[in-house]
Amino acid sequence: MYAQDWNGRSLQTALAEQPSLQLSLYSFGAILRKATDNCGFTEFPVDPDEIARALSAKTIFTTGLMTDDVLYVHQKGVKQTVVGFRKRQRTGIWLEGSDEPLRVPLPDLVLIRTTTNGQSPDYRLYAVKGRPTMLDAPLFHTPLPNVYQSGGICWGNIGLGAIRGTSLAQDWDTLLGTRFGSHAVSGKCKSHPDDVRKMLIDLNANQRRRVYPKSELIPANKSLAQVLGIEEESA
Repeated sequence: MYAQDWNGRSLQTALAEQPSLQLSLYSFGAILRKATDNCGFTEFPVDPDEIARALSAKTIFTTGLMTDDVLYVHQKGVKQTVVGFRKRQRTGIWLEGSDEPLRVPLPDLVLIRTTTNGQSPDYRLYAVKGRPTMLDAPLFHTPLPNVYQSGGICWGNIGLGAIRGTSLAQDWDTLLGTRFGSHAVSGKCKSHPDDVRKMLIDLNANQRRRVYPKSELIPANKSLAQVLGIEEESA
């Protein structure tokens, strides 16, 4: 029915129509009343939280690229994706079996966290050459152990609790403050394709090098938009 039809008899007809579904809220809970085919009704209790999740599932919120350390936020119902940026800098990292941390320059990094209703976070970590300003920015494999070719992170026995808000500060602290093991060490840098830990040890020994060499980065052959599943928006 078009807007111009909402007057006279058309409006009266619409107002006389019986609802097919009614939600009643009481102090003790919520009751859903649904019409049946035999002109009757059935009633059953519903969880208000479930109603809120069902309604919010239709809501989509996207910031686009942002200007701070949080690059991008996409909210669709209870599913949230946050993209954070960490500028290249010298960082202390721990390797399993070592008593002292390595002080190494790490490249620019992008961390992608996806949660559903704030639970069970899923992460992707990639290196980049500079802060992304477009969604089609190319990604590179992260020169760290415990990060798979897909960008997924092996957290070991680290417990990841409920997530609130869009800040990734605690996520970065947890990631870089944890000892890195022997998983997923190959294919991370050009000079030591068999084991990126050798590259990190070399960087630690060369204290004069302040910046991670971009020439060592290996392309992941995908863009930020492709990882986020919004390739069409980058056009």
